[in-house]
Amino acid sequence: MSDIGFSVPRPAQLRRFGRVFYAAGLGMQKTLAEHVSQDGNPDQLVILEHDPVFTLGRNATPADIHVSDDFLAAQGVGVHRTDRGGEVTYHGPGQIVAYPICNLRGGREDVGRLVRGLEEAMIRTAADFGVTADRLKGAPGIWVDTPRGPEKLGAIGLHLSRWITTHGIAFNVRPNLDHFRWITPCGFTDKGVCSLASLLGEDAPTWTEAADRLQAHLLTYLALDLQPTPPASRSVSVLTWRRGPEGPELLMMLRVPERGLWWQSVTGMLEPGETAEASAHRELQEETGLAGRLEPLDLSHSFWIDPAFGRFPDAHLLFNTETCFAAETEPGTAVRLEPAEHSEFRWCGFEEARALMPWDGSKAALRLLEERLRVSCGA
Repeated sequence: MSDIGFSVPRPAQLRRFGRVFYAAGLGMQKTLAEHVSQDGNPDQLVILEHDPVFTLGRNATPADIHVSDDFLAAQGVGVHRTDRGGEVTYHGPGQIVAYPICNLRGGREDVGRLVRGLEEAMIRTAADFGVTADRLKGAPGIWVDTPRGPEKLGAIGLHLSRWITTHGIAFNVRPNLDHFRWITPCGFTDKGVCSLASLLGEDAPTWTEAADRLQAHLLTYLALDLQPTPPASRSVSVLTWRRGPEGPELLMMLRVPERGLWWQSVTGMLEPGETAEASAHRELQEETGLAGRLEPLDLSHSFWIDPAFGRFPDAHLLFNTETCFAAETEPGTAVRLEPAEHSEFRWCGFEEARALMPWDGSKAALRLLEERLRVSCGA
């Protein structure tokens, strides 16, 4: 019997998202790990793309990051310490992250077999696009022999608790490789990092094309038998702003306690058959009484909805994908709050609004709005 991966099928659910902010990804993993740990529940395979972030494993030190916190903040790159193994690595757009959240009890108590299966899935994915990758003794992940020496194409970092696995692999399709130069990636000072794009140029696959192949190989080498998975719900957010005497102002509203008691701009769930644009216009009118010129922010992200927030008390495993918009409204127009949703509002400068926002997705949407205003009107 091969010692690569597993051969006896195990029921599993696939959850495939686009962008997931890293803190939201940690919440997803924690919830799914608790679910998987209960006897009879299927394993989970989560495939996604993170925002730009450096993650520090248990063996990482602050010296592994070579630039200042202020520099990273200006570049929009976050930093998170995690409980996975390894040193520091980078996640960002253009990289496939896969989290196999598996229960290894009952005959699968072999972490080495799991690691080799994950490596083999990445090796086979690279081969699907004409790239030869392999293992390198003493260096987890998969590597490509290049004229510059060995370069890492895919990384592995796992956490194991009571035979439940979290974290997983990161496979480079077309991330910004410059970001790896700001760290000592995975603790190696004498080896580089590559991607399918750096190796293949214009012939490199898209993220989706590569994710399709990686997904297929992961299902094979982890012996996952896919079961039906409920689709994610869908919502919109609308950063509602106006031109004030000292610059742009953002409408922030305080949710009533039974809806979470945090500050936000307009949000809402899509109704059946409704487009995201139609939902954004409707929610803006219903929550504030305002109308505005709607502009997509080209940002969509997914997260787990905590049932403790009160709106979804029976939804232990409810995931949501939110599409972000901005809407400019006319100064002087009265705000009419929906009292079942919000108890008070204020118009804030962007820095004050950012300080009130509890979620990474809202802050990322605000950064995009700021960039567009700087380009369009010098705000």
